Amino acid sequence: MASAGIFVAKAYSTNVGSLILMALVLGSCVANGEYLGGRRGLAAVAGNPTVFDITKNGAVGTGATDSSKAFLNTWIQVCASPVPATLLVPKGEFLAGPVIFAGPCKSKVTVEVQGTITAPPSGYPTPEWFLFEHVDNVVLTGPGTFHGKGEAVWKADGCGQKAVCNLPPTSLKFRNILNLDISGISSVNAKAFHMFLVKTKNVNVQNIKLIAPAESPNTDGIHLSNAVNVYISDSLVATGDDCISVGRGSTNVTVERVTCGPGHGLSVGSLGKYPNEENVADIHFRNCTMKDTDNGLRIKSWGGSSPSTAVDITYEDIIMTNVKNPIIIDQNYGTRGGDSRVAISNVLFKNVRGTTISKDEVQIMCSKAVPCKGVSVVDVELNFVGDKGGHPSSSGGLVGALCTNANVIFGGKLSFPMCPK
Repeated sequence: MASAGIFVAKAYSTNVGSLILMALVLGSCVANGEYLGGRRGLAAVAGNPTVFDITKNGAVGTGATDSSKAFLNTWIQVCASPVPATLLVPKGEFLAGPVIFAGPCKSKVTVEVQGTITAPPSGYPTPEWFLFEHVDNVVLTGPGTFHGKGEAVWKADGCGQKAVCNLPPTSLKFRNILNLDISGISSVNAKAFHMFLVKTKNVNVQNIKLIAPAESPNTDGIHLSNAVNVYISDSLVATGDDCISVGRGSTNVTVERVTCGPGHGLSVGSLGKYPNEENVADIHFRNCTMKDTDNGLRIKSWGGSSPSTAVDITYEDIIMTNVKNPIIIDQNYGTRGGDSRVAISNVLFKNVRGTTISKDEVQIMCSKAVPCKGVSVVDVELNFVGDKGGHPSSSGGLVGALCTNANVIFGGKLSFPMCPK
């Protein structure tokens, strides 16, 4: 059973004999581009020697038989192919995991999921369910689903904002990868993060769905750490924590046309949780839609942090419906004692429209040690639709803005009073 240990495939050290010979002899069609064009579905190409079907290695699509070894044996064949090759998960339900797809591989690799991959409820010696690592030029494509079965572990999770905590496993982690393309897949009920990008460069994510109930803990949609050149677009994230969270060391990240909700918003951070974190820069959220989220556009850092910077962050052209805390910089998100030393600068919130259930529509709460610089709030029109007889806001019960340790520049059309100078 997969729960008894962990399966690791490293194709460069494995002899796959006649399968490699077949790929070499028949690979000329691939080299000429016959199989590398559109998204017709690689399995539909009869006799394609570069498509390796997991059922040919013993996987059973009934959802009851552990197919972990079949996944790994198929990965070995794909990764050892001297020409671009595909691991195919056909229609059906396949119980598998945890699994590590390890490289380096000899050529470009594609994992095409047409069916559903289901996670075992327990027995994880590692902090992830599916891990891709040390592989360059990777494509993960759908229209299939990764079902994490998180409902089996959520009640036992009590991490909250603890500084030290062992989260349940991430559904899909990508580590030390250059050139990654993810499209068309769905992730349902992850035990913790749906997707984690760490030490990756040149990443394109589009047309995916990440779904879990609003009450599911720590089920971030996509979390980034030391991720560089990332583009996320045209996707739905409805989950129990941050829809997208951009963490330490991440630079040149763009998020466009993403629908978020339920969830905890589109976040930069939390930052400063760990010692000596790398800087964050050039983060841009554009043309996104937020529905019934606990937070909207958020930058968050820990008190007592090591020095670092978060610069050039833009939230622009955002539509909100019934959002709590629509615009917030919180440098007291978590603390080990003392002020945050994450220096935040050059931040723009522009053209944000819709409805909010919070009277404090803008909350810029920065660190006394390193006050925020260059924060602009421009053209923010949000209609308050909360309970007018509820608890008073921090600003004294009036709809308005809060500014602490920050010189905020307001401009354009605003639906609330500005912070006093």
